[in-house]
Amino acid sequence: MGAVAVQLTREPRYILATDVGSTTTKARFFGKVNGEWRFLASGEAPTTVEKPVEDVTKGIRNAVREVEELTGHRIIDYSSEELRFIMPYLGGKTGIDVYVSTSSAGGGLQMLVAGVVKSITAESAQRAALGAGAIVMDVLAIDDGREVHEKINTLRFLRPDIVLLAGGTDGGDKTHVIEMAEVIAVAKPRPRFGVTFRLPVVYAGNKDAREDEKRILNPDFFDIRIVDNIRPQIEVERVEPAKNAILELFMEHVMAHAPGYEKLRKLVSTEIIPTPAAEGLMIRTFAEMKGANVIGVGMGGATTNVYSVFDGRFLRTVSANLG
Repeated sequence: MGAVAVQLTREPRYILATDVGSTTTKARFFGKVNGEWRFLASGEAPTTVEKPVEDVTKGIRNAVREVEELTGHRIIDYSSEELRFIMPYLGGKTGIDVYVSTSSAGGGLQMLVAGVVKSITAESAQRAALGAGAIVMDVLAIDDGREVHEKINTLRFLRPDIVLLAGGTDGGDKTHVIEMAEVIAVAKPRPRFGVTFRLPVVYAGNKDAREDEKRILNPDFFDIRIVDNIRPQIEVERVEPAKNAILELFMEHVMAHAPGYEKLRKLVSTEIIPTPAAEGLMIRTFAEMKGANVIGVGMGGATTNVYSVFDGRFLRTVSANLG
């Protein structure tokens, strides 16, 4: 289980946000000035996910300390060796009300996407994965031009965090989505973090094939999660259930392997989410508030993301190796 959203008994005055990136940890400090929210200061420090430190909270402490030095506002509780924040706000220049964090440390969320028709269900599944903040390693489909043995060989060399499998409308033919499950089952791709872990598979296809998927994807190797169909009808796309399942699995399977993650999870006021998912949420929220078409760019140390909202439709594209 993750962090429980904090129930505030009063309007917050100060909010601290951090992002644990693949190379740099950023801290952003916000406060209410004359009744309006203002960005007050930022701090940065190297991410401490690797040896010799191996504790993401150390990098967070260093970034937040820079914010304290710039503002004179006391945020860290220095009476504890472990990182703690002074919460809630105590008045003057002491304390904060809310602490939130995002993360793309350790390479972020890496996913494999599989669908039936490349231009329909596979594209919908890819949009769900990208919307959840993933780097999509490959997109498999029945009509992607590769022979079955080529798909199997590709899968055997990939090390995804999560697989998203979709295909078929509800009540329609289930032959092809079963075939894609069989390809995955034969290939047995292993998860990025250790061969002893079961690879999470989110199934968001034809509901009539759910029991077949469970039977084919051996529970000794796969942790299958069933969600509503991404394409219940050919003209209807519903990516939110799949996206939400991906975010839950990100917490369970990816962030859980980041050194110091358990400490960080106890500090935050709500769930930690992938950095691209948070950036995308900001772009969508801004577009809705302003009733405008919006484009935004997230320039990270290892990846560059471009987000757009045009006529209410959200899209994210990512360059996974350029930051």
